[in-house]
Amino acid sequence: MADEDRNALIEIADAPRPERRATLRLGQRELGAISITVILVIVAALGLAGYRIFLGFKSTRDLVIADSNLHALYSAMQRYSEDWDDRLPSAPDWTDKVAGYLSAPPNTPGGAQSYLHGSGDSVAVGYVYNDLAAGYNLRPTGTNDRQRQIDPGQLVLLIERPDAPRNAHVAIPPQGSAQGEQALYHELAFPHFADDTKEATTVVLFANGSLRRYKRLDFTR
Repeated sequence: MADEDRNALIEIADAPRPERRATLRLGQRELGAISITVILVIVAALGLAGYRIFLGFKSTRDLVIADSNLHALYSAMQRYSEDWDDRLPSAPDWTDKVAGYLSAPPNTPGGAQSYLHGSGDSVAVGYVYNDLAAGYNLRPTGTNDRQRQIDPGQLVLLIERPDAPRNAHVAIPPQGSAQGEQALYHELAFPHFADDTKEATTVVLFANGSLRRYKRLDFTR
């Protein structure tokens, strides 16, 4: 072998070899721990999503119950007014006077009294009567007729209130003015979808029997 070839081989043998990159090798225990952690994260995410779906379903169901309860209460007030000169009951004892006019289908859980209570997000809901509806005539009478002064479609009759006591009542001016809407907003609690600022909702019954759903955003825009 020529000297030049020998020298070339020597240079190649003496040339620095590239360093080996460090590699992370996990044992079976570490891999198992990582797998369990990933599974727990996935299960937690699915559980949270499922819980939110459940809350949304419950809030929607509670709104339907509120509609049903308020319809039943309005029908009872209509029957009461027919016996009392077409006028609504007084405020301090409105529940006591109307309760006897409530009726429910057979086998209704709680009977007719169940219409006096609803459900909100993790809280019981009762109903609050408007002082300014006391004595209001649901049908025109021709004498001392308040319907000529206040449109029944603008007169709040009942609102929802968490844990409202029996015969609860407040004063809410007729709607259609900034003052009336501000007073209404001050009394509303928005017990449905309460954790969601955009969807927080309540149901209001008016003296003409109409129901309106209000969201908190309706008053804050």
